[in-house]
Amino acid sequence: MDTTKVASAVRIGSALGSGAAVEWDEVFAALRMAVPDLCAVQVTGWDPVTRGFVVMAEDGYQRATSRELAYELPRTRWGGQLFASPVPLLMDDMPHNFRDSPHYQERLRPAGFEDGLSATLRMSGSRQVVGVLHANAPVRGAFGEEARGFVAQVGSALARRVDPLYCPTFDAWFDPEWTASWVFPAHGAVTGRAPAPVAHDPALRALAESFAGLGVRTVPFLWPAKDGWYRVRLLRVVDGPRTGVVAACAPFENPSGLTARELDIATGLVAGLSNQAIAESLVVSRRTVETYVERLLTKLDCSSRGEAAGIAARAGFVRPSPESTGVGSLARLTRGADPYWV
Repeated sequence: MDTTKVASAVRIGSALGSGAAVEWDEVFAALRMAVPDLCAVQVTGWDPVTRGFVVMAEDGYQRATSRELAYELPRTRWGGQLFASPVPLLMDDMPHNFRDSPHYQERLRPAGFEDGLSATLRMSGSRQVVGVLHANAPVRGAFGEEARGFVAQVGSALARRVDPLYCPTFDAWFDPEWTASWVFPAHGAVTGRAPAPVAHDPALRALAESFAGLGVRTVPFLWPAKDGWYRVRLLRVVDGPRTGVVAACAPFENPSGLTARELDIATGLVAGLSNQAIAESLVVSRRTVETYVERLLTKLDCSSRGEAAGIAARAGFVRPSPESTGVGSLARLTRGADPYWV
């Protein structure tokens, strides 16, 4: 790879970054630096919910042309050839010459595109297609073996940012021991993470659906499973190729020795309920609640209900529920939460 293409690859890596926002203008500028005749480029991602490719970013195409590239071309015979190919395809690659296709004759040629290159985007070491890159130029011969090789080199980096199951936030905020899965509306482990052990719990999925409509970005809590308790943080993802709710999960060591009932009481404190309201919700006596509050103060080394509530809220020592009433009301537990966290 020559120095220009090396510089382009570095520029693309920087523009893709590790945060939620991709600087696609920089990515496309770097592609043009490596392939000077390129005049139009599109990147799509595969959406497993709608089971179709969606446009992630583009430049230089008319809307009708772009739509056909994203939605219709994958269904053609040439599209099948593209998905079967281990390398990017040039417009003149055989056996099915793209210049003979109705798509080229009716859309691309009238728009002034004389050459083209398409590449499936796959994660490194994977055969699964997570997106497609299309590029066109106004002159023949714009794309050759050097262009094919360059796109192949940067393809895995592009794939990571168009993969709909990838969540950029995790690499920056969660340690490697945290597992993570999309729990609403889509299923599947977050790319690069083991699936969360609690992801298929119907109660957790109901909680995630309720959380999605609250307008806050995250909520931490504890969740029981067959093999013990887990620290869980629901994260509402609104940036990137996929939006929805992700559950991050890690085993809970329980150093304070909290019991399930003590967690219920801590949840009531975080929700701002009085001892009497907690007792009525849990169907126990007020004296019982007072006893558990005293135990919490001792275990959390606190001197007041307010201090215990603050520690429990920050540490996620709560057991939420999707219902609008009760000690675990998710709406009450997230009041005042930072809507822009992460």
